[in-house]
Amino acid sequence: MKKSVLVIGLGRFGQGVVEGLYELGHDIFAIDKDEEVLEDIREMIVSGAILDVAENDDDLTRIVGEKNFDEAVIAMGQDFEGALLATHVLKEAGIPVTAKAANARRGHILKKMGADRVILPERDTGWRLAQFISNSAAVDILELPQGFVVEQITIGAGINNQTIAELNANNRFGVWILLIYNNDIPITPTASTRLHKGDVMIIFGKKDNMTIFEKENFKGE
Repeated sequence: MKKSVLVIGLGRFGQGVVEGLYELGHDIFAIDKDEEVLEDIREMIVSGAILDVAENDDDLTRIVGEKNFDEAVIAMGQDFEGALLATHVLKEAGIPVTAKAANARRGHILKKMGADRVILPERDTGWRLAQFISNSAAVDILELPQGFVVEQITIGAGINNQTIAELNANNRFGVWILLIYNNDIPITPTASTRLHKGDVMIIFGKKDNMTIFEKENFKGE
């Protein structure tokens, strides 16, 4: 489902969020105090604003009031004051917030301020890798060399009730379904295995192919 997402902070993490959201077809509004980094992602966003949130929270309140954001990502890991103010403004407006934190203590404070999710990028990436090594069911997304990824995805309405053979994902999308979890029970898929909405599958393929497959999977939702 297409969403309107506000991204505040355009460092490496914030730009990565923008790129991912753009590839998945979402509308993005971006904020950063540096005009140059805003220009770097100009073609991927609907609109943006040059703004130091820590010093101009009233302007952020105005922008949030004028727009109808479905989600917000606060990607200012080092500007803790700005992250706190942005979290407060967004939660006052009833917008779900994901916030980047520089460390666990700051993450805890952001959660206390109302952030719905807190991301510690380096720690979380390491944790996902460890989970992948020990248990494939826990994979969210794991990037591999030469543009390949292993991804965990929930089966959506677009491919519901099709068999593996009917979907023909490897020929149509360049994506391979490695494993399916039904009520946490792993199933090794065969040509006759039927896909059910809400089950979880582990898929493998090129990152660009994943984006096309995800759109087909969630079509109609």
